[in-house]
Amino acid sequence: MPHNLLIVDYALGHPGSVHDAYTFRSTRIYQEHDTLLPPDHWVWADSAYLLSTWCVTPFKKPRNGRLTANQRTFNFHLSSVRVHVEHAFAALKGRFQSLRDLWQNINSADDLRAAVHWIQCCLILHNMIIRFEENRALTETSGTLRWATQEDNSHLPGAENDGPDGNEQVGDRSYEGTPGHTHHERLKDILFDSPYSTAEHREDWD
Repeated sequence: MPHNLLIVDYALGHPGSVHDAYTFRSTRIYQEHDTLLPPDHWVWADSAYLLSTWCVTPFKKPRNGRLTANQRTFNFHLSSVRVHVEHAFAALKGRFQSLRDLWQNINSADDLRAAVHWIQCCLILHNMIIRFEENRALTETSGTLRWATQEDNSHLPGAENDGPDGNEQVGDRSYEGTPGHTHHERLKDILFDSPYSTAEHREDWD
């Protein structure tokens, strides 16, 4: 999802409670990331997903350990980017109240298709509204992004913290020595070295 809250990829049709990382495998970006993403491009994700060179997640706290100060700073800045995802959900459910609690009994394949089509219609209309606003030159101070930010200010990033524990059942890996881990560290260095970044190197706590 880009910064303007357009929903460019999604996965529907998994009834019941399914983990985000499992559903993510059904998306086109997961299956065709080599062709969809240009070189040196990636997507930001939360700690539920597996780290890779094209899918960047927060640093996880090692077992019986802690994150470095620079890793906590990286996580803080990543959350500032990912907050747009929560804003998109706020805009989508704010406009289409039926998505807050979709009253659709799933007893057959036809019921599931009906629910999927209903959600798809809402997603399409959501994107159409974003495009209409862009054509009318509405900006972050007057369009969907401003409204969604005010509607969903509970997800704004706060103080830096140690991030998710590294002993989570889902996605628990140390990533040490993997291409994803190397890419992770490189992005952290870029964050601190970029002249456009406000991040500053800090000494670790004793």
